[in-house]
Amino acid sequence: MPYYSGTILPPHVPVTMRRCLALALLLACVAPAAAQDSVQPEWSDIETVTVRAQPGPALWHLTRGNAEVWVLGQVWPMPKGLTWNADVLGEVMDGAREVLHPPRPSINFVDVAWFLLWNGGKLSLPRGQHLESQLDDDLRRRFIAAREAVKGDAEEYGTDIPIRAAVRLQQDFMKARNFEGGQPRGKIGELARRHGIERRSVTNFQAMDIVRDLLKLTPEQQRVCLSQAVDDILWANTHAEAAARAWAVGNVKAMKANYAESRLMNCAIGSVTRAAQAELRNINETVAAIDGALKRGGKTVAIVNLGPLLRKGGVLEKLAAMGVAIDAPAES
Repeated sequence: MPYYSGTILPPHVPVTMRRCLALALLLACVAPAAAQDSVQPEWSDIETVTVRAQPGPALWHLTRGNAEVWVLGQVWPMPKGLTWNADVLGEVMDGAREVLHPPRPSINFVDVAWFLLWNGGKLSLPRGQHLESQLDDDLRRRFIAAREAVKGDAEEYGTDIPIRAAVRLQQDFMKARNFEGGQPRGKIGELARRHGIERRSVTNFQAMDIVRDLLKLTPEQQRVCLSQAVDDILWANTHAEAAARAWAVGNVKAMKANYAESRLMNCAIGSVTRAAQAELRNINETVAAIDGALKRGGKTVAIVNLGPLLRKGGVLEKLAAMGVAIDAPAES
């Protein structure tokens, strides 16, 4: 499950704005997943030359001529206090020209404020309606199981529209399991500053336009997305920490076994045209940024979320088709 960085917002942000921002930041952490039937990606099978693993997060080494890009496959979120050998990444930053980060949403607080002025009421059900009473028996049972697993307060969910409840589940999961939203990006930024390297996201995209379209979904469409979010939580409650700990030691096989892309994000992509367009653009911009770095020469470091990096049709597969040589960490 990809989790959405930034949904743990500063406490001074008003509650209504936090709700809207949480919807916007649904799109923020990782490039969204391509639509799929299973919760786990179908991993690509590109030919690679295996490089010796080091104690620390796994790195992929991409080369064309004398140019090189070191790619860190990122798993998110991280348990608070998770230790990992940052020296591995620090070593490859020596002499690098820049660090490329995953796509980020553009969120204007003024735009959020105006949105709430005109649309804030759409985050709650009409007076007298209750969320659980609108769910069929199977979804109600699974929703309650997911809510209880993340210690969610039933009253807080009571008047949520389904799409808001879906995001609240993820927020409650983060708090209940003591995960944090700022890592490993914070540590990576610290390393880049220490090495005097510029950082930039490969692209930005407008999140609020997608939020507006999400709130136009019919109640039935929103309930479908809530069902997918429930599946995300039930999977993550068992596997998310294992994926993060495997990432910390570069165990690619265990990362793949415990990593899953968001069914909720798939639901948004399948229902909202702008979300689907953002997903495709984010993948293509990541490929273009890495290709551009290889054309400029020298060394670059790129951070790419594990799903977009390794799944079929993902970043590595596209770059391999462009003639980029890829040395991959061992999967043992």
